[in-house]
Amino acid sequence: MSLNPFKKEDVTVAEETKESTPVLPTTGNAEAYRVLKNFYVSEKASLLNGFNQYVFKVFTSANKSQVRKQVEKLFNVKVKSVKVLNMPRKRRDLGKHPGFRSEFKKAIVVLEKGQTIEQAKP
Repeated sequence: MSLNPFKKEDVTVAEETKESTPVLPTTGNAEAYRVLKNFYVSEKASLLNGFNQYVFKVFTSANKSQVRKQVEKLFNVKVKSVKVLNMPRKRRDLGKHPGFRSEFKKAIVVLEKGQTIEQAKP
């Protein structure tokens, strides 16, 4: 052992085992992640949860039937209806630099009576 901390010593470093990063399964829920992005959280969306309605951000290519199918499959619930809205981009300035907040698509999913999605509860 040397007292000089900057002197290189002959130390053998064990090779790290390279683990592959987890990948979404190609069967099962993989299709749901091509339609649904996540829950949309806002004050209005929280109020709608009390009326058995849940709001999701979805991909712009998604349609009502795809959203219905994937919510039923992913959360094991019965969907009564789906409403889809395109939210426009909005201008946001940061100091003197003009910019825009991205546009997105959201879906309001109404469930049958007695059905709930526990992951959406605050």
